[in-house]
Amino acid sequence: IISPAWSPNGRELAYVSFETRKAVVWIQDVVSGARRQVANYRGSNSAPAWSPNGSELAVTLSRDGGSQIFLIARDGSNARRITQSSAIDTEPVFTPDGRTLYFVSDRGGSPQIYRQSLGGGNADRVTFSGNYNISPAISPDGRTLAFVQRQGGSTFRVMAMDLASGNVQAVSDTADDESPSFSPNGKFIIYATRAQGRELLMTTTLDGKIKTRLLTSGMDIREPVWGPFGRCP
Repeated sequence: IISPAWSPNGRELAYVSFETRKAVVWIQDVVSGARRQVANYRGSNSAPAWSPNGSELAVTLSRDGGSQIFLIARDGSNARRITQSSAIDTEPVFTPDGRTLYFVSDRGGSPQIYRQSLGGGNADRVTFSGNYNISPAISPDGRTLAFVQRQGGSTFRVMAMDLASGNVQAVSDTADDESPSFSPNGKFIIYATRAQGRELLMTTTLDGKIKTRLLTSGMDIREPVWGPFGRCP
């Protein structure tokens, strides 16, 4: 099971399971454990992201031959294709107003982050520093984009971009980071990294000045996503 995503009300989780030997998107009630498939099309079904009002999910489907981003209703119906490219488009995230998606695409030759209005039109490229930028996350106020950038051959760091100015800065000082996620108040980013051979979680402030390693039970931990009420990732 990978790619967990909290519903806006904190009552459900969307995620991808390979239990049927292919990638399928499920939604599970956190309290009762009841769950249902919402995307099990031909090919791969991955990268679920909830709309701010909880009525839809953005998912990556390869049902038409290439990996493209679709919107589906929370019951899995009414699949509607959003991106139109011959490249791989994946990792969608909604802006807080629900009108725009940020996503990763290699349509320019390398993975970069793009922005697509749900009202139509062409996608705009957002990241230009570095030749490999993935895993977008948008702050609750819509002002900051967090993402992972490859630096050099094998260093992956969490970056933060001020969307108004375009200024980008590194906010982590580790070298194998992934899966940034904002706290509900927008003041912190949680992310996964590796240290001393183990996978663990870190938090950082948006300026990168205060970092904290979260205590773990010694097990490897990956793909954090902060709950909507700040109770736990």
